[in-house]
Amino acid sequence: MSGSVALSAADELRCVARAKAGDEEAFALLYQKYERAVYQFIYRMVGNADDASDLTQECFIRAYKALPQTTEDLNLGAWLRRIAANVCLDTLRRRNRLRWLRLDQLNPWSGGLARSPAADPERALLQTETQDLVERILYRLQPRHRAVLILREYEGYSIDEIAEMLGLSRSATKSLLFRAREEFRRLYQDMEAPGTV
Repeated sequence: MSGSVALSAADELRCVARAKAGDEEAFALLYQKYERAVYQFIYRMVGNADDASDLTQECFIRAYKALPQTTEDLNLGAWLRRIAANVCLDTLRRRNRLRWLRLDQLNPWSGGLARSPAADPERALLQTETQDLVERILYRLQPRHRAVLILREYEGYSIDEIAEMLGLSRSATKSLLFRAREEFRRLYQDMEAPGTV
């Protein structure tokens, strides 16, 4: 994966205009700027580096083909996330499953304040058991619910940003997030019940 390229907002607009007109070098600059962010999002969705790499390429192929039809006020970063989400959801529908990273890999900040496992082995065991339970729950969520939870809870995007990425209204996005959290909560309670873990 190449390193990202820093482009000013004005330079990005010029690159977008040139890429719309078929300038492959301009599109290559946009690719270099956004490849890492798109790859990281897709990797969180599919949990496999090879698949994430292939789907990142698919995302940019779709973007290259669709770019000439976009409007002048295009928010390129959000538009690429929307394409990436659709690429992932299409793939997951075909597979009818989703591989997830362990929560501690998804959220590197979660363990920052915890005591080391050597200092408290009982706590370490409980954390591992909880992470395993949450991972099993995440495997059971509907793909659109997974996507909205990743964008909100792990990537930290606002409701408005997620709405733009997923091509939904603000109210539809809030409703989707609410349903995703409710589905997660219900599955968590079901799996926490005695004899179901």
